Amino acid sequence: MKTATVRDLRNRYTSLLRWIDAGEEIVITRRGKAVARLVPEPADAGERVDWSESPAVKRDRTGSRILTEAESAELIHEAGGQW
Repeated sequence: MKTATVRDLRNRYTSLLRWIDAGEEIVITRRGKAVARLVPEPADAGERVDWSESPAVKRDRTGSRILTEAESAELIHEAGGQW
């Protein structure tokens, strides 16, 4: 758990937000006494994706052709600047 002053909260809020994003809990103090607590929001279980049920994962690939090294390199080269 980290501690920050009210002044820190006002002047360095982006740093404090990074701490919270990293999972840290921050106690805000004023004149040496705790006045507030900032805690990260719990992860929403609904946001998790079960990829095992994805049609792309379940697709039958037994008849798929495996690309050669040259074909793979060409695909990577073509998509190089698009990301």
